[in-house]
Amino acid sequence: MRLLLVELNRFRSRRAIALMLLAAALVAAILATTTIYESRPLTDSDIAAAQAQADAEAQQPYVQRDLARCEKHPRRFMGPGATVEDCEPNIVPQVEWYLYRPTLSLAEERMDSGLAVLMIVSAVMIIVGTTFAGADWASGSISNQLIFEPRRLRVWLAKAGAVFLGTLVVSAVVLVAFWVALYVAAESRGIPTGAAVQSEIRWMVGRGVLMAGVAALGGFALTMLLRHTVGTLAVMFAYAVGGEALTAALPVAGAGRWSLANNVFAWLGDGHEYWDGTVTCSGGAFDCDQSVVLSLAGGVTYLGVVLLVVVVLSMFFFRRRDIA
Repeated sequence: MRLLLVELNRFRSRRAIALMLLAAALVAAILATTTIYESRPLTDSDIAAAQAQADAEAQQPYVQRDLARCEKHPRRFMGPGATVEDCEPNIVPQVEWYLYRPTLSLAEERMDSGLAVLMIVSAVMIIVGTTFAGADWASGSISNQLIFEPRRLRVWLAKAGAVFLGTLVVSAVVLVAFWVALYVAAESRGIPTGAAVQSEIRWMVGRGVLMAGVAALGGFALTMLLRHTVGTLAVMFAYAVGGEALTAALPVAGAGRWSLANNVFAWLGDGHEYWDGTVTCSGGAFDCDQSVVLSLAGGVTYLGVVLLVVVVLSMFFFRRRDIA
């Protein structure tokens, strides 16, 4: 426990980590502010501006020309059953054409900005975990730490625990604050959010917080294995981008099951439906359904196995290899 507290204090005092955690909070705040602003209610000035724009557009020569043609031959211009009364509301610009603004809906934001903030926070936490481990190797301080605590496995576990707990707490604060801001904005506008939607959001936040902590732990473990921050980020980039390209190119049925992105979305979204061109169909071309549903359990299993392999290799080589 004492060693864990020491590593937590080291985690908290790293300036680079503090800046990255602040960046994650700022990005979440910007997303929340943008979402709230873009869905703000219409004001009298908005309506007046839209009316002026509609009036100006209605005076354009091409609009008046089309209106005259329609009133002369409504059926020829608009199709069978059209009358003269149908011409003006369909040809002359109306004020509502310029008043579209989405209504704030937490149900829709769950898989829109809500999913985006989860992905961004998780990506930042990967860099946080990588930076925490890489700084010890770059500075050589890991050698001094092992002098005071020669049991390497305990040192590895204490560092991993600090990364996991630290990113877990920060991610929880950031994600909860994001959704509270959207919820308060919706309530202030008289937009109700059903109990079912609130429950789905809570579960999604819980999975997102765990994802961020696991991502940070994975970045830490891989850096402890490779002993280099840039090398870790390069491997992760190659795995994320190259792996997606490889699974898309493999002529193997069901290759999309091994896509990292599909499994991440399955974890965050409590299941994920995707199109897989490698799926063979027994029916005709029109009856062929190549959509595949990947369950939450499937995504957790895939990501859990990948994390377990990296952690085991990291711990094994940390115990066996010399500390240069």
